[in-house]
Amino acid sequence: MILDSLSELWIWQFVARLHPLVIHFPIGALVIAFFLEMLTMGGKRTELRSGIRWLVYIGAGSASVAAGVGLMLAYGGNYSESTIFYHQWGGILTVILSLITAWLLYRASQSGEKKKLNMYRWMLSVAILVLTVTGHFGANLTHGDDYLTSVLPWNYESLSDGEFNELVQEVNQHRKMGTLSETHKTELNVGVRRIFAQTCYRCHDSNEAEGGLVLNSEEAVMKGGDSGPVIVPGKPEESELIHRLTLPAGHEDVMPQKGSSLSPDQVELIRLWIEVGAPWSDEEVKTFREAPMALRAPAPPDTESDFDNPVDKFTAAYFKEHGISWPEPVDDATFMRRVYLDVIGLVPDPVELRAFVRDPSPDKRDRLVDSLLSRRHDYTQHWLTFWNDLLRNDYTGTGFITGGREQITDWLYEALYQNMSYNRMVRELTNPGERSDGFIKGIKWRGAVNASQTTEMQAAQNISQSLLGVNLKCASCHDSFVSNLTLEEAYGFAQVFSEDPLAIQRCEVATGDTAEASFIYSEELGDIDESLSRDERLERLADILTQKQNGRLYRTIANRYWELFMGRSLVEPVDEMDNIPWNQELLDWLASDLIRHDYDLKRLISVIVRSKTYQLPSIGMSGEEAGSEEYVFRGPLRKRMTAEQFADAVSKVAAPFYYSVAYDPYEKPPAEGAWIWFNTMENDRVSQPDPGTYYFRHSFDLPAAREIEKAQLLVTADEAYKLYLNGTLVGQGADWRKIERIDVTEQLSQGTNLIAAAGRNGGSIPNPAGMLLNLRIKLKDGTALIVKSGKEGWKALDRQPKTGWQTADFDDSSWGEVRTFGSSRSSKHWGQLLKFTHDMGNQFNFARASLVENDDFLKEMGRPTRENVTTNRETEATLLQALELTNGDKLNEVMARGAERLVNEYGQATERMMTDLYLTAYGREPGDHEQEILNSRLAADKPGKEQIEDILWAIVMNPEFQLID
Repeated sequence: MILDSLSELWIWQFVARLHPLVIHFPIGALVIAFFLEMLTMGGKRTELRSGIRWLVYIGAGSASVAAGVGLMLAYGGNYSESTIFYHQWGGILTVILSLITAWLLYRASQSGEKKKLNMYRWMLSVAILVLTVTGHFGANLTHGDDYLTSVLPWNYESLSDGEFNELVQEVNQHRKMGTLSETHKTELNVGVRRIFAQTCYRCHDSNEAEGGLVLNSEEAVMKGGDSGPVIVPGKPEESELIHRLTLPAGHEDVMPQKGSSLSPDQVELIRLWIEVGAPWSDEEVKTFREAPMALRAPAPPDTESDFDNPVDKFTAAYFKEHGISWPEPVDDATFMRRVYLDVIGLVPDPVELRAFVRDPSPDKRDRLVDSLLSRRHDYTQHWLTFWNDLLRNDYTGTGFITGGREQITDWLYEALYQNMSYNRMVRELTNPGERSDGFIKGIKWRGAVNASQTTEMQAAQNISQSLLGVNLKCASCHDSFVSNLTLEEAYGFAQVFSEDPLAIQRCEVATGDTAEASFIYSEELGDIDESLSRDERLERLADILTQKQNGRLYRTIANRYWELFMGRSLVEPVDEMDNIPWNQELLDWLASDLIRHDYDLKRLISVIVRSKTYQLPSIGMSGEEAGSEEYVFRGPLRKRMTAEQFADAVSKVAAPFYYSVAYDPYEKPPAEGAWIWFNTMENDRVSQPDPGTYYFRHSFDLPAAREIEKAQLLVTADEAYKLYLNGTLVGQGADWRKIERIDVTEQLSQGTNLIAAAGRNGGSIPNPAGMLLNLRIKLKDGTALIVKSGKEGWKALDRQPKTGWQTADFDDSSWGEVRTFGSSRSSKHWGQLLKFTHDMGNQFNFARASLVENDDFLKEMGRPTRENVTTNRETEATLLQALELTNGDKLNEVMARGAERLVNEYGQATERMMTDLYLTAYGREPGDHEQEILNSRLAADKPGKEQIEDILWAIVMNPEFQLID
């Protein structure tokens, strides 16, 4: 694009970066004009009028310039999408309002009317308000979202929050009583070292020794930095460290330079430590909290309420502690839609919904849960989305072309379909067979990669994150800043997966050391012998990971499942399992119950969704509120559908989003056949065919002595076709996604038969096109003959043939060969068409989105590329998603087909159509007001496709459709 080229020019970039300078002219002019205008209220100080007029004119003009320069700066800039959106449109609105203000002031000046003057003043006030909001978003872009709010007293977060005050008081009290004990000296030193680790290591550890100062060992602390010692034991007033810590914020020598300042309690603790002689303890200091490894099995608390489900007993105790009363559970229709989407990823059919709501049985919700969990294909295809994200498994993408990556889809689908126990899943992922080894093999990137991206390190990182809820990526380059994990521990874990010794690199610089195979939690769970072979190490790792004592493994999966159903995890975020859960007892019970019932994940789901807790009304809450440390559980959070759930829901409400899949899970594979088209050559090289009509012929023989019982032909073509059998037109179509099933028993004859077809390639530029065909002829002797499209026996022509080309006796010796574009089971252009099969007994009407390759629509709706482990998709809507939903070609085309389907299926029964639509989309019938709108829209005697399409858009765009309530 032209703008792309211009934005790379230095003059463009130079002018764009004048925005922070230019923007102050309209701000100053308009704000001063506003305050001067306030001084003229009531007819006072009329001498200011001339100056105000020029300030407003200058402000409006300079605002236009500033907005233009700002748009240049925004183009191609790397800014927060939502913030730049609000700042950009706020700036444009400010320009418009300031220009209107200037025009109103001009009119008021000319007429002298008080009414016009008041209109100008009102518009100036609005312009200043919008300018203020716009400036706030501008400050967010340059200084962060908390630029204004972070300085408020109630938002100040010290690292201690009074944590060390008690220790300071205790030490001072014992000093007054006499000599300080060794225990208190140790506690004092450990407290100081924790402060160093939390606030100083980013600049002063072995990796980053700013000013030559290192604070992670006694020797280094006593040595000091380039300018000499920083502490004088016994004399804090002479210690440079205390001097630096007590300098005013913003001073060039203040410590720490990065992050929050130390609290008074922290500074006092360090001062006191130096005063008593700076004693040093050999005790290991854990900088960050670590969750206990051992898993307790807490008994559900006794509650006054009569709950059967242990989850509800824990919730009841929690509610009582927080003064929360139990609300009424959601109604049957809401529950059914919620549990359908959560368990199998689909919206319920209207017939099923009506029957469930009318059922008076008290146990109907439990029976519904059982029935959903028994729908094995539906269940598996829904949960494939979560596990593909978690195990970064996909059907295409980086690494597949070069063979540097392997799918585990066959193994994963079967594991979910058979409800493989979770401990066995973990064993087969970490000590894999041929079908599941893609997970620890990782992605072999092309070209040079850094040490933290090697396949061995990927295996360690992926297992740590996916299965244990711990971030090893930081420690893959240097000692972690977010956990207690060290570089040596990360490399030791990576060595478990390596055939050869791994040289340790710290920030891409070799340390000269070699890793020794070990497990990151070896002290608690056991280690891995360095002398073992790689295969033996993997077997040992699987044993260590899956043992019952590994509470981290089972808490992590319980926490992930809770988050999927409740919208917010017990431990937040889900990959930081060392954080404190909002209900430790409940988390431990879920994990221990999973172990107690043979690691059955379906049972874990059943326990959660059967609970009254799951059936509470949903709560609306932003991601920031949900992630807050002050979060209080009151019920499930309202969730947005995933990209896959949305596509599948639209497929049921309107028309199929997808007809073909990248992975076909059904037992009976599609019929065989190759996509064929004319073999176009250009300069003696194969090229793409031009748009136009092409002609195909294929002859085959039927033995005279064998009688035909039935013959069925499957055919489709991209873009359209007409098919002839022995000169008779037997089928035609104009949509490659729709497979024609044609009974051709009567058209076949003994001896030579001929299939002929005219295929049209649409579009305006050369592009892949193809025809796919399979003819199955069942003979009365029990055998079958198959005729299929392919290279062998097929001929093609790129111009109008002579008359009779559809018959067997036509001379086609001048016709050329065909070209193939993949098979019915493997084609990069069309995928596997689910309906290209003679037996439709096990096929869906549409392809589930979890089975298709990632496309632009799914990416923009939140499906990740899966090059890395993804444990939490973004829940906040984005501008890109809004544009895709309102203007995207994919959804627009689906809605058009949906309207056509509804018109054909329901005809004039529009009331039944609307009722079924609402039941499918929302789990309810239209309300009175909605019915009035629908009636007015459908008032015509024969509502057409356009009216139905408008209603479909309104239904699908409604947040009620896109949310799981």
